[in-house]
Amino acid sequence: MLEGRPKAVLAFLCAINLVNFMDRGVIPGAPIQFGSFVACTLSTPASQQSIYVGLTVSAFIVCYAIASPIFGQLVQTQSAFRLLGIGLSIWVFALFVSGLAYYVGDTPFAYFLFLFARALSGAGEAAFQCIVPPYVESFAPARSRAFCLALFYTAIPVRPQ
Repeated sequence: MLEGRPKAVLAFLCAINLVNFMDRGVIPGAPIQFGSFVACTLSTPASQQSIYVGLTVSAFIVCYAIASPIFGQLVQTQSAFRLLGIGLSIWVFALFVSGLAYYVGDTPFAYFLFLFARALSGAGEAAFQCIVPPYVESFAPARSRAFCLALFYTAIPVRPQ
């Protein structure tokens, strides 16, 4: 099993992964609240709110899908730790901007700011999800690798309610 510093690193990465998956599930977990946000910012009728709520989730997934192979390729030539720092910085900035969109006011700009932030969040999360598993494998002892990765991935079923 891991000793000392690698154990703390794994705990830190697992905590980030937990928050990461909670962030990913926020919009699907609160469709009424986000529908209300869409209604207030874009003045859309109830019948069209789900389209705009779905667009925010789609923006996240599209940017995640585009950024994943980019970070996967970059990790071959760049420092994994540096790329991880860049990805997490993008993700944290995106979370900040997502929260800021609420305070912008009931204007279309607030919705489009939120849409941009969700897309950026997908790019930041892609770095984390592409780089961490091989990073964990690099410092975990051979007999503990599967356990460490299983522990890391326990955050996947987490969904905010």
